[in-house]
Amino acid sequence: MPNVVIVRNTYPDTTALNNVIYYVLSKAAFCGGYGVTAEIDAARMQMQFVKQAFYQMDTLQLKHFFITFSHEEATYIDFDEMMSLAFEAAKLFGEYQMVYGLHLDGSHVHVHIVMNTTSFVDGHQYHGGLSGFMKVCGMLKKKYPQYRVNLCQTRPYTPKEPFTDADIDEHEVLKTL
Repeated sequence: MPNVVIVRNTYPDTTALNNVIYYVLSKAAFCGGYGVTAEIDAARMQMQFVKQAFYQMDTLQLKHFFITFSHEEATYIDFDEMMSLAFEAAKLFGEYQMVYGLHLDGSHVHVHIVMNTTSFVDGHQYHGGLSGFMKVCGMLKKKYPQYRVNLCQTRPYTPKEPFTDADIDEHEVLKTL
């Protein structure tokens, strides 16, 4: 079953934003972006520019989540389709820049998605809670009705103890569709 997993972390500053973008894009077999260029330095600069333009440098920097696929699902859903799903997920959040990368390491194929929490339209911060992530689950369920889709979250992480792909299977289920 596909899992949409929210990585719980505070991401308090631009160093955190830079580190997560680097992690997601540098380890990716394939990369993409929504409202931003899917290249490490360009994505960092473009996301920071939006934050600076709207005076949001001292706020939560990003949301980090990933969509993971079982081995069975990965035989039916090819890499191009997984990347398309990441783009569709990004579009559901509309006015927030996102970069995403398909990782083939770890126990499951998965797509990491990094969202700039500052809107590129009017500068407001993302306060959608779980609602945006439930939309991602709904989109996956609609495309793959044969699979259960779980919304999950990881245990809390900190910049000193960041999330890595070794932690990919450590999460709790919040809701199943």
